[in-house]
Amino acid sequence: MSIIISAPYHYNGMLVNQKIKQIRLYRRLEGRALASMAGLSAGEISHIERNLRIPKTDTLQRIAKALDVTTSFLLGEDEDANLPLPEALARQSLKVFLLHTEVSPAERDYVRRIQVRDSAPQTVRGWTDLLRNLHEFELSARRLPSSASLS
Repeated sequence: MSIIISAPYHYNGMLVNQKIKQIRLYRRLEGRALASMAGLSAGEISHIERNLRIPKTDTLQRIAKALDVTTSFLLGEDEDANLPLPEALARQSLKVFLLHTEVSPAERDYVRRIQVRDSAPQTVRGWTDLLRNLHEFELSARRLPSSASLS
C-alpha cells in the first residue's frame, strides 16, 4: 500500500515538484533520463514537475534516489534546505553515499572535510570515484621509492 502525499510540500518557498525540476535541470538531465533512472515513465515525471500529479511516497523515494538526494530534502524537511543548490547537493549526495557505503572512520572524516569545498562531488558516483582515486593514490605512493633511496 502506498501513501499519497496530498498537500503541496514546500522547499525554500518551492513546491516539491519545482524542486525536482530544479535539481533535474541543474544536473542537466532530460525528463526521460530521470524517468529511466527512477524506473518511471517520462509522462509521470512530466506530470509531477508540472504539478498535475502528486507523487506517491514510493515514487518520491525513487526520484530522490535517482537524483542522489534524500526524500526529506525534496520535501524541504532537511537541514540542507536553506543552502545554495550546489552545496546542498554535495551534502545530500554524501548523505546518500554514506547510507549505502561502508567506509572507515578515517574515510568518513576525510569526505566530511571535503564536502564543504566548492569542488566537492555532487553525486554518489562522484564520492565513490573520489575514494577510489584516493585509494589508488595511496597504493601508488607506497610503491614509489622514497626520495632518500634515490640519492
